[in-house]
Amino acid sequence: MVRAEPKTFFANERTFLSWLNMAVTLGTIASAMLGYSNKFGTEGQGALTTSLIGLILLPIAVCMVCYATYSFHKRVGIIRRFEDGPFDEVKMPIALALILIVALWVIFLTSLVSYLQGKH
Repeated sequence: MVRAEPKTFFANERTFLSWLNMAVTLGTIASAMLGYSNKFGTEGQGALTTSLIGLILLPIAVCMVCYATYSFHKRVGIIRRFEDGPFDEVKMPIALALILIVALWVIFLTSLVSYLQGKH
């Protein structure tokens, strides 16, 4: 009987935990920003910018958790069935990276507009 190496399962778990770590970090930042904008009663454009940043980043973090969970279970199935793969996912990490780049540009531009409006 052929058996899968334990290091294969551990590598899959490490990848899953790495994705979760990044998603939790992003989600924590987004939640803190949403809490900050509401708790301290910031007004005007600053509150809008802070809330917007949180509302943009939080769904991205949730998508990252969903992708990590899906990918982990898919790879576990491949390992248990002793299939040759493919183990790599090319499209989803690139899509998440592009979404994150767009979100960061929106955050930057919103913050820049807020800063410039505050100067006048």
